[in-house]
Amino acid sequence: MEGGHSHCLRLKKVLNLLMELRDQHKRVQPISSAVHVERMATIEDLEREEERLCNPKAFEALVLQIARIGGKNTKDCVHKVLDRLFTNALMAKFNMKGKGKQGKRSLEKTKIYGVIKDGIMTGDEAATEDIIRIHAAEHLKHALQRSGGHKAITQD
Repeated sequence: MEGGHSHCLRLKKVLNLLMELRDQHKRVQPISSAVHVERMATIEDLEREEERLCNPKAFEALVLQIARIGGKNTKDCVHKVLDRLFTNALMAKFNMKGKGKQGKRSLEKTKIYGVIKDGIMTGDEAATEDIIRIHAAEHLKHALQRSGGHKAITQD
């Protein structure tokens, strides 16, 4: 019986150590590090986010969140980040430069694009500004063809 009692005490000690490690891990990993990003659906949502990103702490926090999204490669990462941040309807209102006959806005000139670029380059060592720009431009270009993109043009 004595062997069983000491075994239970050891198990209890191990369990307590595990619980202590879990609690320490929770303290070290901030809540904001979760990869939940509010998806923007309207120009107003984007303008509110642009205002919020004037705060350097908010900017850096979002960069870190985006860096954790990841992907198979840089192209996949860019697509996942854009899809996480914007609806197709909102993406359909943008291109990179803001030029063209359709009166689209420039994504490249926004603070959110700076966050996207910094976040992807933080999380993906192979990413460069040019590669990100190319994949972002391509993803925006095809937003209308994806589900939910057509509404952007018909509702304006």
